[in-house]
Amino acid sequence: MKKSHRKRLIIIIVISAVLISFAIALLIYSRTLAPIKPASDTEAVKEKPVTPTTPVITPVATPPAFDMAKYSTTDPASIWIITNKTHPLNPIDYKPADLVSVHGGTVSAQMEPDLDNMIAAAKAQGVNLTLASSYRSYSYQVGLYNSYVAQSGQAAADTYSARAGYSEHQTGLAIDFGGTTQPSCNISDCYKDTVEGKWLAANASTYGFLLRYTTEKQTVTGYISEPWHYRYVGSYLTTEMKARQVTTLEEFFNVSGGETYS
Repeated sequence: MKKSHRKRLIIIIVISAVLISFAIALLIYSRTLAPIKPASDTEAVKEKPVTPTTPVITPVATPPAFDMAKYSTTDPASIWIITNKTHPLNPIDYKPADLVSVHGGTVSAQMEPDLDNMIAAAKAQGVNLTLASSYRSYSYQVGLYNSYVAQSGQAAADTYSARAGYSEHQTGLAIDFGGTTQPSCNISDCYKDTVEGKWLAANASTYGFLLRYTTEKQTVTGYISEPWHYRYVGSYLTTEMKARQVTTLEEFFNVSGGETYS
């Protein structure tokens, strides 16, 4: 074979080898760029749609509205009876039918459980409450009021003593509290500074007892300050009065009062 023919053959073989190698490389490269198709729809991974979760809101229970008509303010047997210088008891000589003797006094049975609990709670804290005065009958109040008139005159007596038929004591729902730490302050203005007076001022409303007569409200209730005189109305009412920051029955129930007898 001539050298020229051999040389051409070698060139053809080399070119063919290069072309084949290029074709193989191109095929491999094209496969690496092709997208990978899942074998089937069932094999493909599908994203499930996310359903937004609605937060569960627990409603806050709304306390029932205060029942202003739960008890009568005119029935003398009611714990909400309002008697003052413009509202006498009816009948005027009313006597409670449920009087009981407890703690050295006589009171309406309606207050007995709360009175027991209050006296026990005070005693547990080293405070000894006593009952200086409780229920007073119509006839007893007549004699008491007349003695004050004889002593001070009617105008002065009317500022600190109720006439018969107008007294909260006649309902069996009022108590004049006393104590043992300073007996000389019982039924006296200095009672507010005694251990017993301070304890009552801070705790009596919890047990349904309302401090009835204060200097600030004399024109409303009709009487001068009596830090020993508490009226039982029940904790349902004292709690609401405290929440509304109202201190007299007259203002809470919008009932007339005043310092002059009508």
